[in-house]
Amino acid sequence: MSLNIQKFREKFIGFPTYLKHWVFTFKGGMTLFCLFILFLFPIVTQNPYFLGIFILAMIYTIFAASWDFLAGFTGQVSFGHAIFFGLSAYGVSATLVFNNFTWWGALLVGVTIAVTTGFIVGIICLRLKGPYLALGTMVIAIMLQDLFKIGQLKDYLWGDQGINDVPPLSNSSTVVYYTILIFMIITIIVLIQITKTNIGTIFKSIRDDETGAETSGINTTKYKVIAFMISSAFAGLAGGFYAMYIRSVGPLIFQPLYSFYVLIMAALGGIATISGSALGAFTFIFLSEILRDLNELDPSNALLTAFSDPAFIFSVILIIMIRFVSQGLLRPILEHLKEFWDILLGR
Repeated sequence: MSLNIQKFREKFIGFPTYLKHWVFTFKGGMTLFCLFILFLFPIVTQNPYFLGIFILAMIYTIFAASWDFLAGFTGQVSFGHAIFFGLSAYGVSATLVFNNFTWWGALLVGVTIAVTTGFIVGIICLRLKGPYLALGTMVIAIMLQDLFKIGQLKDYLWGDQGINDVPPLSNSSTVVYYTILIFMIITIIVLIQITKTNIGTIFKSIRDDETGAETSGINTTKYKVIAFMISSAFAGLAGGFYAMYIRSVGPLIFQPLYSFYVLIMAALGGIATISGSALGAFTFIFLSEILRDLNELDPSNALLTAFSDPAFIFSVILIIMIRFVSQGLLRPILEHLKEFWDILLGR
């Protein structure tokens, strides 16, 4: 008992030192600067359109971070992460519309549904590895999409129309903005800290050499299920916020496109970085808005419409990144910014 208390004290005392060291690094300084901009943004403008873009980017940051945790640190690549995102969105919508829950109570229900599903999916997919795991999760997502569209189950799963008129988190865009910003920061901190614990080391050992981890006595089955549950919890958190932001949910939320979008976001920021998910999500949302505006300039132009389609553009970007920037955008951007900063300081 005394040994455990001593270890806790060492970690507790060492945390501020680690934090102080991180703050004075270039990466830490850039992170704090970005957070400062995010906290300041609603003061600069109250325009619902611009706040909405940032809100959506922060929701997708949580979603992308959840996928990056599972794939980047445990090696369990999922092409059906929309399972947890969508089921939580349905759970939150149903409890808000039909049961008059508070937003945080509904969010808790949605996350619980997502974690339970993560446990089930983790068990179902235990024996699947590599591309088979990815395809297996995608098939489950497609099955859910078809299941929720069945007319005979409309009384239970709401059919093609889904659930509409979902109450928002708040009628104030500023309150919604700061609430989701705080949850986004908590998500990134928690997931990064998990990867630095003993269980995080086990996750990485399973990712790097699952056979070796098994021979060293690690129960890989147990830890893969835990990884699915942790990842699904944060994917569910994102899904709940998404339902309250969009104010509706339907079967299309399970489509593979949502799962591929989150993969692209994580890849843009750099897989196995967690914090890179923010860069990937914001880049993805900003580019999507720019492309949509380009498309609206001349909707009759078929060529412009085809080449401004986000799915097409991001597919091309992903191919280019795999070929030339396999580590994502975060690391090279930080490296070049640091070089520029050192030049300005004359180092």
